[in-house]
Amino acid sequence: MTKKELADEIERLKTQNELKTGWISLLTHDFKQAFGSLLWVIEAVESETISKDDFFKLLVQVRQDAKKNLQTITDTSEWLRTQINDFELKKTEIFALDLFIKLRKEFETKLKNKELSFQFKGDESLVFNSDTFLITYILSKFTDNAIKYSHKKSDIYFEAIKSDNSIVLSLIDHGTGMSATTQELLFTFEKPVFQGTENEIGAGLSLQIAKNFVNLVHGKVEIESAENAGTKISMILPLI
Repeated sequence: MTKKELADEIERLKTQNELKTGWISLLTHDFKQAFGSLLWVIEAVESETISKDDFFKLLVQVRQDAKKNLQTITDTSEWLRTQINDFELKKTEIFALDLFIKLRKEFETKLKNKELSFQFKGDESLVFNSDTFLITYILSKFTDNAIKYSHKKSDIYFEAIKSDNSIVLSLIDHGTGMSATTQELLFTFEKPVFQGTENEIGAGLSLQIAKNFVNLVHGKVEIESAENAGTKISMILPLI
């Protein structure tokens, strides 16, 4: 092993360790908070120290906490699949247009609820080889975020292009956008919870996993965004 290979391996292990440490901290915090709130509500009802109106108001928060934690468990389960010792990329031929159709079907209800237009942009004949499971998961999280931070009746684009020796798959929205500070924290555990335009709550853990999966397919993530000007998040894959 060369010095460069050794340095790269050390950096990879360091990144993995930071991900796992942050993950455990996030899980501990979220579950402690969720179960604490639920227990408090139950005890308040049992002791009759809370009115029915207040009880039903609190149920909204309990429901949000439950949905967020269910998503965290689902994401954790997906990530664990890639941590098994014999995990290998299963490369198959992927059609960009098929990915778009799959995403449109997956998010049909969410798109309809916000009256969003979801359109394909780029090369409809684009084909490349990669791991379908990982690519689909990554784009699913990108799409979910685009919907979450889009304003009602706006447009979202799925863009697929070939650029130089790369395949670039992007989700483009015209929503709230992000400040430079938020972009820096996007793939860290320092700001794990974000709020959408319709008060949707989501843990930043999904994006952490998505970025980890991008690394597994030897790609990289690029973000173009500004506050109140929307966001373009791209996965750039080497054309092999």
